[in-house]
Amino acid sequence: MNAKNNFAIGTSDFKEIVDIRATLVDKTLFIKEIMEDLSKVILLTRPRRFGKTLAMSMLSYFLNISEKDIFGGLKIKDHPEFCARHQNKYPVIFLTFKDIKPATFEGVITKLKGLFAQTYKQYSYLLEGNTLSSAQKKDFKRIVDKKVHDTEELSSALSNLMGYLHKHHGIAPIVILDEYDMIIQESYIKGYYDKIIPFMRDLFGSAFKDNKDLGKAVLTGITRVSQESLFSGLNNVRVYTMLDPDYGQYFGFTEDEVRALLPPKDDISPIRKWYNGYHIGGYQLYNPWSIANYFNSKCRFDIYWVSTSNNALVRELLSAKPALKEQCEELIRGVSTRKILEKSLAFPDIHSSADAVWTLLIHTGYLHATSLELDEDGNLVGFLSIPNFEIRNLYLKIIKSWFIPEDAETQVYEDFVDSLREGKIEEFTKHIEYCLSSLSYFDMDKRTPEKIYHSFMSGIFMRMNHTYDITSNREAGDGRYDVRISPKDHTKRGFLIEFKTASKPENLEKAADSALEQITAQDYTQGMKAADILCLGMAFCGKKVVSRYKIVKATT
Repeated sequence: MNAKNNFAIGTSDFKEIVDIRATLVDKTLFIKEIMEDLSKVILLTRPRRFGKTLAMSMLSYFLNISEKDIFGGLKIKDHPEFCARHQNKYPVIFLTFKDIKPATFEGVITKLKGLFAQTYKQYSYLLEGNTLSSAQKKDFKRIVDKKVHDTEELSSALSNLMGYLHKHHGIAPIVILDEYDMIIQESYIKGYYDKIIPFMRDLFGSAFKDNKDLGKAVLTGITRVSQESLFSGLNNVRVYTMLDPDYGQYFGFTEDEVRALLPPKDDISPIRKWYNGYHIGGYQLYNPWSIANYFNSKCRFDIYWVSTSNNALVRELLSAKPALKEQCEELIRGVSTRKILEKSLAFPDIHSSADAVWTLLIHTGYLHATSLELDEDGNLVGFLSIPNFEIRNLYLKIIKSWFIPEDAETQVYEDFVDSLREGKIEEFTKHIEYCLSSLSYFDMDKRTPEKIYHSFMSGIFMRMNHTYDITSNREAGDGRYDVRISPKDHTKRGFLIEFKTASKPENLEKAADSALEQITAQDYTQGMKAADILCLGMAFCGKKVVSRYKIVKATT
């Protein structure tokens, strides 16, 4: 680990990071690009923990008329004319919806009353002097005292504050709204979407539509909520999503930025495998949360970003349709899939439209799209792939959950792994049949293709990756094996597994023998480093399994 790397994990306040001299990847030219963007309202969507809040905090500290210069030595100071024109020149309203997650619509309104009361208090100097009329001061105090009972009045709180600041300073304020869609996502999950959308439409409409008191607005979120449901009537919003080339280098770490964090002779390839995989506007991007945690954990590879969310919606959506399950398994095998994508998202569509599911997975960072183009019908299409090894592990966990009942997962899994490690193949096979008998998502019969069993086995094996290197469908010897499980400790046993399907149960033994013979004939164990190798041929027919095995010496 480079001694200079000490990220302030979980801190999104730019000034705090500067003050404690934590590691800071300089993204300050983002400020210049934002202010030179002629769009009145800018919406930037990126996955969670991709630096959105930090970027908005940085923008606020630079523009806010009430702040001091804390940007010495950073790239933005290489542009003195720009700094002279914009730095600390504007009243700024900085709001975030990231913590507003109540279970009910009424709970959201209560939370918003508190948020606007806190925000208004920052500008209590407006109550002094004669800038505001008596009626305006009275309305101001009602917000501060949380005495607003009318949702229509609350939906005007932001636009009213903009007007007060404009009148006082003679400069239209900059509005920065972080995680604008958090309330909408939560409302969909918790069942009050239809109530919240009209309120949010009024809030955004009064603040951003033809408002002379708006200097500029910058919004961030994870998804672009469809124009019809939220931004109806707003024709001045410029949206930059994961599918657009603009602002690519400002969210996530570029290849050059990660290399700069490494000691000169360190190999970046393993880091690229684990945490890279996003390509926007010509930039090869790494997950910033994972990279920061990697360096702060003394360069230890682990699941950092995926573990920061329960991923419940992703699991639910991928479990909804058999076709999605099969395509998920293909993605794990490294096969890209061509799909129609949408730049905006209507949440009610995600359970009825496969295109909406793929769109959501792109915007949330669980998939990446390459080769974007318009088809002959004007649809945006792209080839989807899993970005990196860290996220691949999530898909493997999801697949495993389809096959092992949650209430039995831990014990079943431990018994399953122990029987394989100890070479108790008859017991191992019984565990497989138990798992297959518990399936609720697939109707397994003699027509079930081999790839379904392959995804089943891949999902179950994935937890072994702490002590084994698990690879699938790779070239070795004279062909491509199904699954190879190589011990990281080369004094331990390795495993080579080949799958076959049979059209009827009485053909299972022959198919299992054929699978085992293929391992030897194709020399799939070539190059494996292990004490010895258990070669296992497995044949499936519906929920019946037959296994054949032999133990061979490793040859290198």
